[in-house]
Amino acid sequence: VLRGLARFSGVHLYSEAGDVLYAARGLVGVHTVSGGKRVFQLPRAVEEVYDLFDNKTVARNTKTFQVTLPPVSTALYYTGAAGLRAAWKRGSGA
Repeated sequence: VLRGLARFSGVHLYSEAGDVLYAARGLVGVHTVSGGKRVFQLPRAVEEVYDLFDNKTVARNTKTFQVTLPPVSTALYYTGAAGLRAAWKRGSGA
């Protein structure tokens, strides 16, 4: 019901999977109950989608990305400019 109301009101929905999802400027976090393929729709195209836990690029120059997640898992993705993510990583000492 809430998803339908949000869609009707024009709220951007990142995923149809029904997972717990958090989104902020440049970050998308998801916690799954069941595993499997997930497709995420971003509100605008980004240069890079980067998995912050697995330290790998998931997609480039896209508005949509797809991943396969295990059951009962949490993932966190950076979504934005590739150069900004690289500079942030260098500055963190990682």
